Amino acid sequence: MKLKWKPKKLTLVIIPDANQSVVRFRVPHLFAYTAAACFALLLLIMIITYAVHARTVQKASALQAKLSGASQQWNETLTSKDKAIEELQNEVIQLSQQAEQMKTQVEEMKKFENDLKSIAGLDASATGKAVASADSGQPDKTVQEQASPLASGIGGGPNPASQEAIMKLGEQTLASFTALHTEVKELQTSLTETKQKVADKQHLLAITPTLFPTNTKIVTSTFGYRTDPFTRRPSFHSGIDFGARENDPVFATADGKVVSTGKDIYHGNNIVIEHSKGLRTWYMHLNKILVNNGESVAKGSTIGLVGSTGRSTGPHLHYEVLKNGESIDPKPYLKANRKDD
Repeated sequence: MKLKWKPKKLTLVIIPDANQSVVRFRVPHLFAYTAAACFALLLLIMIITYAVHARTVQKASALQAKLSGASQQWNETLTSKDKAIEELQNEVIQLSQQAEQMKTQVEEMKKFENDLKSIAGLDASATGKAVASADSGQPDKTVQEQASPLASGIGGGPNPASQEAIMKLGEQTLASFTALHTEVKELQTSLTETKQKVADKQHLLAITPTLFPTNTKIVTSTFGYRTDPFTRRPSFHSGIDFGARENDPVFATADGKVVSTGKDIYHGNNIVIEHSKGLRTWYMHLNKILVNNGESVAKGSTIGLVGSTGRSTGPHLHYEVLKNGESIDPKPYLKANRKDD
């Protein structure tokens, strides 16, 4: 038995209206299958395309959100950095102002040191240097410090500083602080030396008999040759007589130690004080002695009272300065009549 294959066809019936004739189309099965397959393929492509598009849109939205967040964070970071830079710039300006203030203070300390040296007599040219510095044409930096703390008003036009200007100011400030560091170290050394010199000068002044031994400066008999008031013959007067009133105070003319107190027919009640560098002072004709042998006395302290004991014509103080045991003229030593002079 022989089988014959006949191609099958599909009949498509189109009924446009009840009163119109039916239209029939016959199409082969293969065409129908092909059309169905194409339609299914197209549908699959559309579904895949939609899925890819949806995923792309989702990714794009996520990237957009992430980009937006990153942009916002970047803006915030940039704003924060700008603010930090501005604060640093203001700090640089403040440091620059502090450097200027430190310069002024260092100059004042230098001037103070020069004045101290001048007062102490350590440097005769100190005053001249200070005057030369004042006349050197430098701007007066004491105006700000002399201003009242209540005067706080400031003003001026809005002139924003550029980054380059601030950088240059920072470099200048760094250089100023570096120079100030060196100057301060040198000044510390100099002040230490000056302090020691002043202390040595004060000690030397304290042990040097520069005070007048009485409140009065009236000299009744000078150092040197004179006519003896008792014998009327030429004689040598080894000290200075001060015409004070009886019981007026007698002062130690320098720091020292009492090495002798006593009384005899020539010197009356008398005190000998030893200082240093071979110097001694001798106070004679006292009415009363107020210190003891071996006692330390300070410059300007009261050691006795004026009198007329011993070989004397009336109340006075005979004052002598001895150097290495030899009487010398006290006049060059006499500078002041009180301890605080």
